[in-house]
Amino acid sequence: MDKNRCMACAKEGAFEGGICDPCKALIRGEALEKQHQIKKDADRSLHKEGTDIERKRDR
Repeated sequence: MDKNRCMACAKEGAFEGGICDPCKALIRGEALEKQHQIKKDADRSLHKEGTDIERKRDR
């Protein structure tokens, strides 16, 4: 595999998909954080309207 540059940080290396592993991890973390914030905002909106929120319990 020839060396190319990461599309996110422009570091040179040999990796698949165009993005290096540290950048992939950072992007995934940001996406999960955003998903959590969207859910939190939706729950808050439902609570303001008086709708009960049923949550799954892991335990």
